Amino acid sequence: MLTAFLCAIALLTLAMARSVNAQEPATSPPVQVPGTECHIVLDGAQFRQPANCSELVLLAAIETWLSVEFDLPIVREHPCLKLVSPAEIAALRFKGLLSNPKTGIAAHDHGTSSAEGDTVAVYHDATQSIYLPEGWSGSTPAELSVLVHEMVHHFQNVLGLKHECPQEREKLAYIAQDRWLSQFGHNLADDFALDPFSLFVKTTCFY
Repeated sequence: MLTAFLCAIALLTLAMARSVNAQEPATSPPVQVPGTECHIVLDGAQFRQPANCSELVLLAAIETWLSVEFDLPIVREHPCLKLVSPAEIAALRFKGLLSNPKTGIAAHDHGTSSAEGDTVAVYHDATQSIYLPEGWSGSTPAELSVLVHEMVHHFQNVLGLKHECPQEREKLAYIAQDRWLSQFGHNLADDFALDPFSLFVKTTCFY
């Protein structure tokens, strides 16, 4: 019951976050998500959600955007979003690291992280769940890009895409995250302190 409630709250927050000054003109033009009627508008530091785009439509819009941008089959199974403490996210990531003692790399948990190694969010294959930190609202380009990153892992899981190593699985996720950020004049380097070398280390198989 609690999980269902958190999922509903997370989706609702994602879709309905608005600026307190919603009446003021937007500081950047709206970005239409391909294949949908959703226009994401950045109003100051907040997303202003159009009335014709519900929370489920917005989540589907991210899926459509990923499908169009990277020529992937459409995925119609939405992941479950769970808001948990940063400590719980770290524990989930640590548990994943211990799940494959040969490589020391997570076999089932795949997450967004910063250059400092802090895990921001985690996707769990078995439950098709995205774990986001408490307080996450999807109200900035950086926050919403974290969801985009984890949605890539959802695609990879549902579509059964194979990779040579867990690091290679992160490559498309970071490319998608950076491309999403670029729509709003942002990038991984500025928002997550991820420079090209850090990304190379996180996305390359070293064997």
